[in-house]
Amino acid sequence: MVEVLIRFVCIMRNFLFFILLSLIYFEASAQNTETPTYLLKNKTNIFGLSTLSFLDPYLSPLTYKGIGLNYETKTSGFLSAQNKNIFIRSTTNIEVGIALNPQITSAMMYVGANYGWGIQYHFRIRNDLQVLVGGMCDVDFGMKDVERNVNNPVNIDLSTNLNITGTANYNLKLAKKTLRLQLDVLSPLLGCMFVPRAGASYYEMFMLGNLTDAVHFSSLYNKRGINSTIAVYVPFNQSVWKFGLKLVDYKYSANSLVFNRNELSLIIGTTFDEIRFAGRKNIAPKNFITVNE
Repeated sequence: MVEVLIRFVCIMRNFLFFILLSLIYFEASAQNTETPTYLLKNKTNIFGLSTLSFLDPYLSPLTYKGIGLNYETKTSGFLSAQNKNIFIRSTTNIEVGIALNPQITSAMMYVGANYGWGIQYHFRIRNDLQVLVGGMCDVDFGMKDVERNVNNPVNIDLSTNLNITGTANYNLKLAKKTLRLQLDVLSPLLGCMFVPRAGASYYEMFMLGNLTDAVHFSSLYNKRGINSTIAVYVPFNQSVWKFGLKLVDYKYSANSLVFNRNELSLIIGTTFDEIRFAGRKNIAPKNFITVNE
């Protein structure tokens, strides 16, 4: 199973690299700059408080609802200082939560993590409006624990996806500040996911090697969802803060089981630009101070 997931991740990443190289080829003829420039990376650290809802028929036929905390870091930037049309982005998300069944007689503990890497093409519609469209491959992991269950108390969500992404940025000029309004949307297109059969134990699957019907190809046929964020960036004297709402809603099915994950988060974070120098070709200028000297 792990080998299948790793192979699928490599295929999707190679696909994105192919798109990236194609965009570089078409943009190469338009690159002509004589003034040296430095490439900045934008990094955003985000904390969120969430309401959670899980339907996992492998563990229970009931929907569990609760609250969660999540942390997300995003890094983004242009491909090069000369190429301002190809956008590279990566995200890392960690989340913990607890949910209860409707009768409040059983609790579900949840721990999740996600890493994604992707590329987008930058369209400048107007001076105050930018639209970015592209794709992202990610690896998603989640573990749900219901201690009340005796035979199968734990279920693992493991999947990899090729997602389509879209981002819209609008700069709203006020009297003294310029706010940035942002809408970011991600939706799975193709992937591979681990979904065990109802009643199959993890001892049977991993100790005895019986992974029959445990790994499934996913597409819009059996996995649909959206991961969207609407936010506003507010500049202050020494920092820029991000405030917004995040919605995650996924529904997927396999082995005659239908799963659902719904999350609504109130998010707050800070964003800043950073520059990195490494190697012989990207040496820090003399007016930068480095600890390596």
